[in-house]
Amino acid sequence: TTLMRAVCGLVGPKLGTVRVDGRDPRTDRSAQQAIALVPEEDASPGPLTARQLVAYSASLHRVGDRSAVDAALASVGLTDVAGRRVGGFSKGMRQRARVAAALVTRPRILGLDEPLNGADPGQRVALIDLFHRLGDEGRTVVVSSHVLHEVERLARRQVVLVSGRLAAAGDHRAIRSAMA
Repeated sequence: TTLMRAVCGLVGPKLGTVRVDGRDPRTDRSAQQAIALVPEEDASPGPLTARQLVAYSASLHRVGDRSAVDAALASVGLTDVAGRRVGGFSKGMRQRARVAAALVTRPRILGLDEPLNGADPGQRVALIDLFHRLGDEGRTVVVSSHVLHEVERLARRQVVLVSGRLAAAGDHRAIRSAMA
């Protein structure tokens, strides 16, 4: 979580530097525009509909393409409920609305902190497939999770941090081996 916040420019590193395409995300707007974060905390405004939430994010990021909102909602499977208020959604549906609000900005780097929290089994599979497709498109998808078996399904390459330091890196076999 702290690493993701540092990459997004929300906090500064205690030691070392953080760069996105060689730029400081705390001060350089072009670095900030390349990144979207879906934090673990859900602060979605309940009175907004899913469509309004995603359109608001698009507006904040000056996304001019009107079809981007519908495309983002479709990518997370919320088109049919886009007119419903987010406050009436299940936790998993709110999570998908928040992912759509991040995706509408078309980030090259997507940070996801515990992205499967509250998702039912079907939603989990759909989100994992979406994150894989984004990676296949050439985007960088960074996931933070404490649930190792989910990480194994989410990521081809994994990094384990302990107290802010690299403890292991590689595929799930290398991580399990390092843990043993």
